[in-house]
Amino acid sequence: MRVKRIIVGILIGVAIGAALESLNTIFAFLLPPFLVLLPLAVLIGGCVGALMKRTQDARFLGETQNLEHLPAGAVEFIKRVLKKMRYRREVRQYVQAEFTAHFEDELKDCTTDEQRQQKAQQLIADFGEVKLLAVLLRRAKKRCRPLWRTIVARTFQAVGVLILCFIVYVVWFLTGKPIITTDYVAELNRIVRPPADESLNAAPLYLKAVDLIEELSDDFLLFFAKNHQAVVDEKDQGRAKELAGKIDELFSNSNRLNLQEKRQNIRDEVSGVLLRFMGKKYNELTVGQRRIAERWLQEHNDALELIIEGSRRSYYWREYETETAEGGMIGVLMPDISDFRRLAFNLRLRAWFRAEQGRYQDASDDVKSCYRFGQHLKGDKVLIEQLVGIGIEALAVQTIRDIAGRYEIDSMVLADLQDSFEQIVADENFAVSLEAEKLFVYDEIQRCFTEGRFGGGHLYLSRISTLADGSQNGLDEILLAIFSPQQWPRAAKVLFAHPGKKQTREMANRYYNYWDKLYHKTSGQIRAEGIDVEKEAMEIIKGNVLLEILAPALARVNEIANRNKTEVYATVTLLALLRYEKDKGSYPNNLQQLITAGYLKQLPMDSFSDKPLVYRKTDGDFILYSIGPNFTDEGGEYSRDSKGRIKNWLDNGDAVFWPVPKPQVKL
Repeated sequence: MRVKRIIVGILIGVAIGAALESLNTIFAFLLPPFLVLLPLAVLIGGCVGALMKRTQDARFLGETQNLEHLPAGAVEFIKRVLKKMRYRREVRQYVQAEFTAHFEDELKDCTTDEQRQQKAQQLIADFGEVKLLAVLLRRAKKRCRPLWRTIVARTFQAVGVLILCFIVYVVWFLTGKPIITTDYVAELNRIVRPPADESLNAAPLYLKAVDLIEELSDDFLLFFAKNHQAVVDEKDQGRAKELAGKIDELFSNSNRLNLQEKRQNIRDEVSGVLLRFMGKKYNELTVGQRRIAERWLQEHNDALELIIEGSRRSYYWREYETETAEGGMIGVLMPDISDFRRLAFNLRLRAWFRAEQGRYQDASDDVKSCYRFGQHLKGDKVLIEQLVGIGIEALAVQTIRDIAGRYEIDSMVLADLQDSFEQIVADENFAVSLEAEKLFVYDEIQRCFTEGRFGGGHLYLSRISTLADGSQNGLDEILLAIFSPQQWPRAAKVLFAHPGKKQTREMANRYYNYWDKLYHKTSGQIRAEGIDVEKEAMEIIKGNVLLEILAPALARVNEIANRNKTEVYATVTLLALLRYEKDKGSYPNNLQQLITAGYLKQLPMDSFSDKPLVYRKTDGDFILYSIGPNFTDEGGEYSRDSKGRIKNWLDNGDAVFWPVPKPQVKL
């Protein structure tokens, strides 16, 4: 019996240790490393089993110490019956007292020890088999116990069984693994690849341009060192001076050790300083910064020409790759996105320099190329790529307005720019595509659900916890549920009632179909229909932990797309107004006159009011604006940020496209 108790303790330790080991492996919230908890739990279980047996023996010995006056056979018989009963201590004591009284009554007339012994053996024989007697006694006592005690006993038994089943279920749940059946990265590459010859693909040219802008010649480094004081931004002033010292030391020939490594480090640091001010508007640069920027543009003219050449090609597609094969869509590498933005900023800056030199046609060509560059990044691409494309388009149209507001440009140049621009945007779809995002979610569904188990697969918590790192919508709450009863309902839902793999994919399809339909509506239409887009969208995926983690802020994306569309058609209208004034000597009284006179094909619609953009003729000028995302016409009042700077598309004021604010030129 001692061995039995130890084995039972070991088995319980194995179950608990396996459960803790699974939790430790998946959640990594316990300190010991892998395969430490299991043997530790087994050892503790065995020790607990042995201790329980020893305690039981000690208690049993104490219970039977008052039987010495009975014959040895009777004492041994009573001990065996009590041990076989395996019942509560107080019941055993009561049974022992009954046996003791019975033997004492039967033996009181015996005068010798031999008679007592014989009588005791006769009584023992009358009782029959010990094991059967113990079972009958236990059943009798159970039938005689109070109802409340029976209910409590059965309740504890049921709870014990449930706990054991829960441990087994958790171990089963946490040891499930997903099976990868579809390569969604390959599927993404298939979707973005048009049926066109490689010679029509702009991607190789763009990627080559990225490589070129990473290079800084020794002559440029020396030029930077000589003119480092032109970097007047306080946060870069000390850094630029330090870099100048490093450059002088590099070319002093005093230390040739690790020369190439030092040169590359200096180039990287100089590029970081340049990036800070070359992303600014031309009017925001000092004379010294313009001098450095102009020298950089001269050195990297080949890179910008590659962007020009690539923008003339009909298509853009790239071969998406992942950092690791196991990473899936979440590991798709986009290392060139920030460099694409940098190239767009530099192309804008070159357009400004050309406009400053009176080369308005060349400046116009740069801006149009910049816009086509942004167009290439849109379509069935990854969402972040599309957003960068929208940003580059917005940069281009803003540059058109800024240059038109600063310089007197000939009507023929404006006409050519407007005509070319209208052709560029004629067939453009301003709505964001969610095809790549769907593939991303499909891929995570196959990686976040187990395969080959009943119920259509359940959540694979290891992957979920990786996705939810730092997210309040993730499994941080479920991890805390182990120690926080308030979180038990959510943890129970994940373990027992979470939608399966098939249901999750259906929910994802409904979710993205909802947004696809919504993206064909303007912000004004959505507001007019009283649609609470976030609430309705989240209602579709409510209760699905995975989709709640993966769902991006698509309402914000739709607003950005609507802003971009409004800005584009506002810029076309602005060019038509400037042409009309140069040809007619004054601005039209309304936008319809532009259409009547052949300067504009259609009225520019405001995506936030679903009406034409607001136009008013003023003394010698005009105002053109959208009511903006606050859906309130504030009479053309500029929107401003918390520092009082004019910035369109904020929640105050209107999005004013003309007149263009004229910042003070820095010297």
